[in-house]
Amino acid sequence: MTRAPVPVVTARFGIIALLGAALLAFGLWLGHATSAAPATAAAATTAPARAVARPARAPTLVHPVAPDLAADLHDANPRVRRAAIVELAHSDASDPTTLLAASRDGDLGVAVAATEGLGTLYRDGRIAASDLAVRITDHALAEKVRVTAMNGLGVVASQDGAALFRDLIVRGDPTERRSAAILLQHQDAALAVPALIGALGDADEVVRADAAESLRHFARGRDFGQDAAAWSSWWQSRQG
Repeated sequence: MTRAPVPVVTARFGIIALLGAALLAFGLWLGHATSAAPATAAAATTAPARAVARPARAPTLVHPVAPDLAADLHDANPRVRRAAIVELAHSDASDPTTLLAASRDGDLGVAVAATEGLGTLYRDGRIAASDLAVRITDHALAEKVRVTAMNGLGVVASQDGAALFRDLIVRGDPTERRSAAILLQHQDAALAVPALIGALGDADEVVRADAAESLRHFARGRDFGQDAAAWSSWWQSRQG
């Protein structure tokens, strides 16, 4: 039996339909791939960021907002030097060498401002305890400078600081003994408490009062006044 020939027009429509279906399927696949891309990118952005090593920025003496700071540090006017030291001490360009030198400036305000800056550097671990200890024990410096150095050293617990204050509370002048009696409360109790109990017999009433206050700090509210024997008994009870 002979088949009737397929009309050319019908065959063409069949081919066109097949091509259209193929193009539609490709379009659907492409659209799905495109819509999935942001999800992948978002997931990548939420992944833990990898640390990128950056070169350390070397501090400069001249603060970026005050290019004339270096000159002002050596200005003949002490008010200008003092303002420059304060700015330097609070900047990320704080320079230990400059502050150490300025702590011996002939103007008291400059020297005190520089010494306060040294205290900040000490707390940040940028200078040694000995840098402050040298200024504490140098009686050629003004008393206010030495007391400022004591405060900078004393607020950080350290073996060097505790040893120095333990010595000053016995052999220092009245100002040194008073400061040591206050600052020892920030130091290790094993070194501080025996020295404070000994200071309860000091001839200076202020030293005795400051020592008792520091002992109350270590005793968490216990108060034996200036009774050295009672404090000694309490301390011995803690050692057993």
